[in-house]
Amino acid sequence: MTTMCAPPRSSRAGVVLTAFHVRRGVGRQGAGDGWLLRQREAIGSLGLDWLGWDCDGSLVSGLGPLRWDARALLRVIDPLDLLGAATLAGIAVRGGVRARLSPPASPARASQLVRALLQWGTTPALGWSTGSARHPDSPAVIDADDALLPVVSFRQAELRTAAITTGLIEAGIGAGTSVGLLGRTSRVYAEALAALSRTGADVVYLNTGFTCAQIDEIATREAISWVFCDDDLAKRVPTRLQLVSLDGVYPGGRGTLSLAELALCRPGPPPELRRPSRHVILTSGTTGTPRGVARDNAPIEAAVALLDVFPFRQRETHVIAAPLFHAWGWLNHRICPLYDATEVLVRRPDGERVLRLAAQYRAEVVIATPVVLRRMLEVPGAVREELDLSALRVVAVSGALIPPDQVTAFVAAFGDVLHNLYGSTEAAFATCARPGDLRADPATAGRPLSGVRVEVLDDSGERCAAGVEGMVWVGSRTSFGGYTDGTDRARHRGLVGTGDIGAWDEAGRLRVLGRADDVIISGGENVHPEEAERVLRRHPEVADVAVVGAPDPVFGQIVVAHVVRRVPVPAEQRQDAAVSAQSDWESAFLAWAAERLAPHQRPRQVLLHDELPRNETGKVLRRLLADAL
Repeated sequence: MTTMCAPPRSSRAGVVLTAFHVRRGVGRQGAGDGWLLRQREAIGSLGLDWLGWDCDGSLVSGLGPLRWDARALLRVIDPLDLLGAATLAGIAVRGGVRARLSPPASPARASQLVRALLQWGTTPALGWSTGSARHPDSPAVIDADDALLPVVSFRQAELRTAAITTGLIEAGIGAGTSVGLLGRTSRVYAEALAALSRTGADVVYLNTGFTCAQIDEIATREAISWVFCDDDLAKRVPTRLQLVSLDGVYPGGRGTLSLAELALCRPGPPPELRRPSRHVILTSGTTGTPRGVARDNAPIEAAVALLDVFPFRQRETHVIAAPLFHAWGWLNHRICPLYDATEVLVRRPDGERVLRLAAQYRAEVVIATPVVLRRMLEVPGAVREELDLSALRVVAVSGALIPPDQVTAFVAAFGDVLHNLYGSTEAAFATCARPGDLRADPATAGRPLSGVRVEVLDDSGERCAAGVEGMVWVGSRTSFGGYTDGTDRARHRGLVGTGDIGAWDEAGRLRVLGRADDVIISGGENVHPEEAERVLRRHPEVADVAVVGAPDPVFGQIVVAHVVRRVPVPAEQRQDAAVSAQSDWESAFLAWAAERLAPHQRPRQVLLHDELPRNETGKVLRRLLADAL
C-alpha cells in the first residue's frame, strides 16, 4: 500500500520530488522486496523524480524526466492509506514547529541536503551529512574522553566519515562482510558506525559486558569476520577474528588497522549499494542468550514519534549517557544529526560526570538509562548546587523500569524534566511517561506514542479492562520482523509480544508490572518482583534490592530478597559476596516487610550483596541471582 503526498519543489528547476510511503512487508527481513521492485518499475513508468521510503523504513529514490500517466499512478497509490499519511504529516509538522526546525540557508545547501537523503535515506549511512548541509561549522560531536580531537564540526565529521569509508573499501570491507562493533560511546565508535554503513557491510553491535565465549558464539551465528573495538576490550575478541582499533594500535600486534589511519585516506565516491547495510542490535540476554534484531534504519515513523513526544529543538546540545550498542542510545545518536544537535559523548557516564558535562556545555537534553539516573541522584546535593543546570529541559530515559521512589526523588531534585520511554528491542517504542504523567503516577509507563498500538490482552487474546492485568502487546511500523537466527516472538493480530505484564489505569496510562518470566508463584499466588521491591526499597537501610524465587517443597517457590545495605556489612559477615544476613538484622527486616506485604509477597530469606548484578542499561540479571541459590 502506498500514499502519494504533495510533491515539494526542489532547488533544481523542472524537477519534482514525490514522496510515497511503502507499507512494511510481512515477515522477516527481505519480505516485500519483490513487491517494492514492482512499485519502483511502476513509478519508473511515470518518469517522475521521486523520494520515498523502502519496505524496511529506509528512504529510496529514483530519477527521471517529469511526465504524468494516470494509469501508472493508480498502480502505486492506494487512497485508503492517505489518511495515515496525512496524520503522520500532521504530527511531523506539529513536532517540527515545536522543534523550530529550519530549512537550509541557500539553494546550494538545500541541494546538498536532498542529495544526501537521496543517497543514504534514513539509514545510519546518512551520518552527519544533513548537518553538514545546514550548519557545516557548528559542533557536531564533543567527545569528553578524547583529548586529541575533543570537538568536530558537522563538516569535519562528514569528511572523516567519507575518508574512513574509502579506507574500509580498500581494506576489502563492504557488502557481504559482517563486522562486530565492540566499544563504549565515543566519536570514533560513531564514525565507524556511519562509515561501515556506507560500505554496505552488516554491523553487529556487541555489548561491552560480553565475555570472550559470548562474542565467539555471536560471531559464529552472525558470520562476523572483523571486529572494531576499543583497545582495552581487544582481549575479549577471539583470535580467529580480524581487528580494527578504534583507539589506536593494539598491543601484541593483533591489529592490522586503526580508525585513525583510515581517517587519513583521501575520500572517494562510495559504492553503489544494492541494499542498505544491515544493523543488528542484540537483546539484553537477561532471560537467555542474546539474539539479534535487525535495525537497518532510523525509520521516519520513529523520528516523527520522538519529535512528537519529546520537546527536542534544533541545534541543542544532547549529552548521550546511554550505550550506542543499545537501541535507545543508537536511535538518539542517529536522530541528533537530523536536529543538527551537538552530541556530547561519554564512555563511562557516572552521575557526577554527566551532570558536570551538562553544566559545562549548557546541555538542554540528557539521554540516559535508569542506572545513570540512579547515579545522578546519588550525587551529593552540595555538588549539584555548584552546577548551573538551568538549561536542562529534558532527561529522557529508557532501557528498564525505574523504581517509583527514584522518579519522585529525581523530580524533587531536578524538576519536571524527566521523560520515561517504555519499549523493547523487538517491539521498538511503545509508550512514554511525560512529566505530567509521572506526577500523577510515578510508576506509570505513560501513554502510547503516535502511530503505535498498545494492547493489554488476557490469555484468550481479549482486551483487559482498566485495572486488570494481562500481557502487553505492541504493534507499529518499527516493530521487528523476526530475529536474525530465523526465530520469532509471539505475535497476535499484527502485534508483537513484549513478554511484560501490565495494566491500564483509568486515565489511559500503562503500568508495567514486570516480566512474565520473572513472576514468582508462591502458594498458588503470583508475585510480581517489582511490586515487592517497591515496598522493600522504603526500608531505611536498603540501598538496592531484587527479589527472586527459590524452590520450596511446601509453597512451590518462596520469595528471596537480595539486598544491598546502606550501611556496609563487615567482611567477616560476608562470604562470596552473597551470604545469609546477620540473624538479628534479618529478623528485623523480615518483620518490617511482613507488616507491609501480603503473605505470598513476603521474603522468607535475605541475602546480602556489595552490589546487584546489572547490565549496562540497569536491568537486574535475575538469573544470576537465582543461580546463586
